[in-house]
Amino acid sequence: MFNDNCNKESLPWLVMYSNSGDIRIIDVLETKKAESKTTGIYDYFVPLEVTYLVRESKSVPHKRLIAGNYIFIRATREDILRLREEPPFDATLRFLHPSAQPTGCIYVSDDEMQMLRLAVQKMDNNAEYFVPTSKELVVGDYVCILDGEFSGIKGVLESVKGHEGGRVIVPLGDVLAVRTPRVSASSIQLLDLAKVADTHGKSYTSRAYKKIRILTADSERLLAEKEKTGTLCESSMQEAQRLILRFSQLQLGGKIRLMHAQAIYNILVAMGETESERSFHFRNMLP
Repeated sequence: MFNDNCNKESLPWLVMYSNSGDIRIIDVLETKKAESKTTGIYDYFVPLEVTYLVRESKSVPHKRLIAGNYIFIRATREDILRLREEPPFDATLRFLHPSAQPTGCIYVSDDEMQMLRLAVQKMDNNAEYFVPTSKELVVGDYVCILDGEFSGIKGVLESVKGHEGGRVIVPLGDVLAVRTPRVSASSIQLLDLAKVADTHGKSYTSRAYKKIRILTADSERLLAEKEKTGTLCESSMQEAQRLILRFSQLQLGGKIRLMHAQAIYNILVAMGETESERSFHFRNMLP
């Protein structure tokens, strides 16, 4: 998020809403975007949903703004104030204000907005939007989807059901969020573990510690198989590769970081990687 004094050259996204909910505002915004050098409106994003109305016994698609009538515009506050002097914006377009600052504005970073738009564009059907502060959002691990149509999308892992995989929440600050369809567990890479209060005052969370203990046990089992048979069987090799993909990018601190690094090193050894290959994978993991 940005504040009102942010550098105008960074062109953050301002969060707006429409009083009327009229989607014809999109056509006007498209025209303003085409004339960005004079209007200062460089981009916009209007989340839509499609409903079906029955007319003359036929089901007819009907587009409308999502609940809240959100409109995101990449421009400075001054440019939008000028825009609001023109019809139809003078009667419909309003700033969404922070609850703690009734006269302020809410800004969204370009990285956040591009991630949300990318997720929405990859969905075949209506995106499932909601306000991320609602009870619908179960805060979990920060992840990245590795492959498939949602490859590159980063967000919060909502839930995992074994090999069925999990759904990823892509939040836009505390304004809006979109939920992806279920993604295979093997395609989800953990980037940061959910923060859970540790009553023992350690430098790591109890949730993180539990996950790394499981990873350590898996790594020791794979290493023992390698030492016993000289090589991993096909299923064990696939498991090792999956663990490396999912866990190698975790950013941890304290004692748990050393546990994590040792577990990853064990897996690399079990996979039969050479010393130079291990150094390549392992170079950023040690304190």
